[in-house]
Amino acid sequence: MPALDHLPVELLYEIYATALSPTLPLACKYLYSVFKAAPATLHAEFLIGCYEEFSRNSGSGRAYGLISKVLRYPLCTRQVLEAILRSPHCPYIPPSGHQERRPTVLPKRLFRHLTPSYSSIQVGEGLLSFLHFLYDDPRIPSPDADSHDGYALTKAVYAGYTELVRFLLKHGASPDFKNHLAVIVAIRRKSLPLVRMLIERDSPGASSESSPSSGRRKRKREGGSESQEKASHSAKRRKLGDRVAVNPDMLKAAVKCNARDVVEYLMREKGCVPDMQTVLMMGG
Repeated sequence: MPALDHLPVELLYEIYATALSPTLPLACKYLYSVFKAAPATLHAEFLIGCYEEFSRNSGSGRAYGLISKVLRYPLCTRQVLEAILRSPHCPYIPPSGHQERRPTVLPKRLFRHLTPSYSSIQVGEGLLSFLHFLYDDPRIPSPDADSHDGYALTKAVYAGYTELVRFLLKHGASPDFKNHLAVIVAIRRKSLPLVRMLIERDSPGASSESSPSSGRRKRKREGGSESQEKASHSAKRRKLGDRVAVNPDMLKAAVKCNARDVVEYLMREKGCVPDMQTVLMMGG
């Protein structure tokens, strides 16, 4: 390894891009510092090479998609991904509407570090900005918000990061995976707003609907009554329908963790009937 320490940085860059070894930067502290400070174009060249090698060695590699592959690497930041898309060596990406254009898979690594802590929310804010880029750039196949059986939504709920939950739901994420795991996690957090957001398509937190106070001001201007507004809102909710059907397992989970407001919501507003075991728990 001492020989590598004395090589010119330009030559180390060439070795890195040719060897396609993700462990090379970890060989020693010197190499780590060199490649950490490398330009985004070098990392882009490295990831393009990794994808090409993956495609040659795997029959389904090219079908998996360039963006889905490179996103799995932690070094694939927004700057690196933009460098890949600008590169003259960027592999072919089927255009929008093409039959071979498949959704981008969101890797677990993007959401793995989300936990109920302040530092996690800071990580989540950077993640949310990156997700906006992935969904808004027309060159990138639209990401699948339900990648890995709804892992992203479940982790966002677990972290209590409401903005990320709202964003994922807006882009088609479903709380239905793994027996409604995202809903169960929200219940165990004793968070009625998150439970509502996951279940109801037209819950206040899941959309940009006006607040109750602004709704009352609007009724006064238009001469409508509060009862008329409630009837209209109720009809709208029935029309939209819920994302998931409430079941006794959700109610049991709420009773177990003593989330009383969630229990009341599930029973009174959603009409969930407890099973015998849950009734005995409530009686105890």
